[in-house]
Amino acid sequence: MTRNILILCRPASGADKAGSLAAEAGSTLGLVNTCLDPSAVKTSGGRIEEQRAYGGHTFHACDEPLSVGSAIAQLAGYADAIVVDRLDDWAGRLTKKFGADEERIASEVTSVTSVLSAHLADVVLLSAPATQAAGAAAELHRHMLAEFQKHLTQVIDLTK
Repeated sequence: MTRNILILCRPASGADKAGSLAAEAGSTLGLVNTCLDPSAVKTSGGRIEEQRAYGGHTFHACDEPLSVGSAIAQLAGYADAIVVDRLDDWAGRLTKKFGADEERIASEVTSVTSVLSAHLADVVLLSAPATQAAGAAAELHRHMLAEFQKHLTQVIDLTK
């Protein structure tokens, strides 16, 4: 049975716990890194796919600041587990890139929900906890956490 795990943590933390949880699923691990500006993604072939150390383990890394669902699905084709680092950052990038295009943003969130419900591999999501902050990114982040909650098998709060 595959697992969908959410780790609530502060920025720049949670990698060790995510790496350990992912490694429990097997030796082939995938990482979706949302933490870069879309303009920084290599244009030749799009996302970067390389071996990268993360959380004490070696991952096949995809740098993907926007199309996270398709990156998870691509990695799930061969990885035992995929870590997505970070939902709060992703929410900010989506709102910055697509602004008021609610349909496009909803499509991206739905793609992740679809992958979580398909149980193709273990998925470990890292995120800050939801806040009451104002603004489109904070609102989208709260929406993501609520949508993904329905498909989670475990939530780990490292903020306490």
